[in-house]
Amino acid sequence: MDSTEVAPLRTKTKLKYEGIQALRFIAAILVVVTHSTLYAQNRLDPSVDVWHFGEVGVDLFFIISGFVMMISTRSLEGTPDGWKHFGMRRLVRIVPMYWLATTVKLLTLVAVPGLVLHAALNPGNTVLSYLFLPSRNIDGSVEPLLGVGWTLVFEMAFYAIFTLALLLRVNVLRFCAIALSILAIASIWRPSGEWPVPTFYLNPIVLYFLVGMIIGKWTGDRKHRDALAWLLGVIGLWTLISVASSVVDGNSWQPAGLIRNVACTALVVAIVLLEPVTGRFVPRAAIHMGDASYSLYLFHPLLAPIIPAVLAVVGLRSVGVSIGLSVVTMIIAAALIYRFVERPLTAWLLRRLPSVRRKAIPAEHTYR
Repeated sequence: MDSTEVAPLRTKTKLKYEGIQALRFIAAILVVVTHSTLYAQNRLDPSVDVWHFGEVGVDLFFIISGFVMMISTRSLEGTPDGWKHFGMRRLVRIVPMYWLATTVKLLTLVAVPGLVLHAALNPGNTVLSYLFLPSRNIDGSVEPLLGVGWTLVFEMAFYAIFTLALLLRVNVLRFCAIALSILAIASIWRPSGEWPVPTFYLNPIVLYFLVGMIIGKWTGDRKHRDALAWLLGVIGLWTLISVASSVVDGNSWQPAGLIRNVACTALVVAIVLLEPVTGRFVPRAAIHMGDASYSLYLFHPLLAPIIPAVLAVVGLRSVGVSIGLSVVTMIIAAALIYRFVERPLTAWLLRRLPSVRRKAIPAEHTYR
């Protein structure tokens, strides 16, 4: 979800993985469309069905995150202070904009609470939201003050595991594979209901990070059989967890979740494989919005609901118009936020923090 730049499949070239950049934008748009249908339902027409398919955008984000972390830290493995460089850069990239978006929502709740649906002030939940820790909100759901921040709780946990691997100077892929697999397998016995706080991280969704890491490692060593074995292993683990969870819950096994896992994995693999052929045809606007996808993801829940609210006031209750205007408005708003807030703020912090100024990553593997 952050605007990380990634290097290409070709060796020692300054081009980027344009397809992955575009996919990041598409993933963000899928989430925006899903939420736009929810906002239209809440403010215009209760009979509207929420378009849940767009939730796969989160799956794609997690795979891309693992991919980017793997290809952008090749020179850090085994170095004494690589963990500091990685950890600090991740904090700089993720924390300021998330805190800013969370603060905007907090101030809105304080100043004009009627503008915010499905949220209310809860001091404990608010504090833990800023710390990227799971907690129950006032409705009893395990969700941060900024709803979409639940994915960042997982992201920060993944970064912590990755940083620990660098600190211990062990094989990063294997270390993360063990840690993430434990969390995924433990989900079989996770209590049902609203994801109690202690078991929030026990979720097979974390295996998407591992999938991205495997694809990223393959782009470096080109060991096809190893990569295939790893990916088949993850798919096998997803299958085991899916079937076992059905048995534990006393339900019949449904393959829809597994199909979704495999489809998202296959899509990212295909885009990386086709990069040398298709990368040059990706529109520059899509690449730029891939950079702005983090701002798009963070701020759309704050701005997009305004569209159906305004349409309701003027008497235009067209759900299609509401969704279309929400998407277009958020693309423009995200581009502006990225250009005038996210990019300069991140650059300013990167220049001033000693742990991130060092050129520890080769030019062909740079990321912001």
